[in-house]
Amino acid sequence: MERPTLATMLDIAVHQHGVVSQEQLQAEGFSRDRIAGLVTAGVLIRVIDGAYRIASHRDNELARCASVGLARPALVVSGPTAARLHGFRRVPGDGFVHVTAKPHAQPARAAWIRTYRTAMIADNDVVMRDHLIRLTSPARTVLDMVRYASESAVLSMVEQGLDREWFTEDEIRGTAEYAATPGRPFAGRFLALLDDRLGGGPAGSDWESIVGDHLRGHGITGIVRQFPLTVRGYGNLRFDLAVPARRWALEIDVHPSHYSREGAARDKLRDRCCAEIGWLVQRVGEPDLRHRLHPTLDSIERTLANREPLRPTG
Repeated sequence: MERPTLATMLDIAVHQHGVVSQEQLQAEGFSRDRIAGLVTAGVLIRVIDGAYRIASHRDNELARCASVGLARPALVVSGPTAARLHGFRRVPGDGFVHVTAKPHAQPARAAWIRTYRTAMIADNDVVMRDHLIRLTSPARTVLDMVRYASESAVLSMVEQGLDREWFTEDEIRGTAEYAATPGRPFAGRFLALLDDRLGGGPAGSDWESIVGDHLRGHGITGIVRQFPLTVRGYGNLRFDLAVPARRWALEIDVHPSHYSREGAARDKLRDRCCAEIGWLVQRVGEPDLRHRLHPTLDSIERTLANREPLRPTG
């Protein structure tokens, strides 16, 4: 049999985040002794039992997840790791690869692996990345994040997933209901968070989620997200946050388009047309939110307190 070349090994690894499995190497003709020799020579670096990283490839989260996928295909990347891979915001960078395993699945042992064991993981809770990494679906991931992140962070992730159509509210509610057993109180906490969401559409940004939840927490009632309105002279629009009963709206201008000449002119026209029908539109930008959050929110609350509610007609 022709002696396998390093080029063969590299061709496999390049499509797997720089990682190859022992099974793949042996299938290509690499003997155990030769694999051991490549490790001794520093060409291969053992990641976990059964998976190796090409030394020239960076040791990163994707490489470690690929190693788990290759060596332990029954494990599912989950928790904060899955949240980072999906692109959720406000996810702690803890340096671990979190995995979910069935109660009797073979574990993967490494200082950077954290294993959560449960039998309650359905087939539709698992998706594939790069035909290699099994990870929890966005809906299951955001549910699991209740065990790792604050309620406000999880709510922001829920809003992000709904806004980007990674899942529907029915899907995440169904996922949580499936997992909600007496031994899993985190699923019940998640359902309570869903029940407590602000009305209206999903928050379009993290700041929108933070500000809306803060105002409600300070006793402001009647807040609606993404409130639609048709205004003469402008057309159809949506307010980031609104209290329709007070004809008050808040626009959270964190997108760069608001700071262009055209964007600023469009916003001024929009606000003038709203003022003509009695709506007060306030705007806050990221500098105020990032560096002067509490004084900014206090000012918004004072303005709202001075807005007279609409009088009932009829």
